[in-house]
Amino acid sequence: MLAALHWSTLGQVVGVSILAGIGASTVFSLVILASARATEHRRTGNGVAALGFGVLGTLAFLVFAAGIVLSVHVLLQK
Repeated sequence: MLAALHWSTLGQVVGVSILAGIGASTVFSLVILASARATEHRRTGNGVAALGFGVLGTLAFLVFAAGIVLSVHVLLQK
C-alpha cells in the first residue's frame, strides 16, 4: 500500500496548502488592517485617506473571496 503513494503529488499538495494558508491569512489580515485604518481616518475627519483604505479593504476582501471560491471549485472537481 505504501508503494502506491505518489510522494511527488503528496509534496505538491503540502506545498500548495502551506502557500494557500499563508496567502489567505495575509490577505484577510490586510482586510482587517485597512478596515481599521479607514475607520480611524474617518473619525479624525480625513475623508480621502478613509476612502483609500476603504477601497483597499474592499479589494483585499474581493481577492480573499475569489480565493475561497477557487479553492472550493478545485476541491469539487474530479
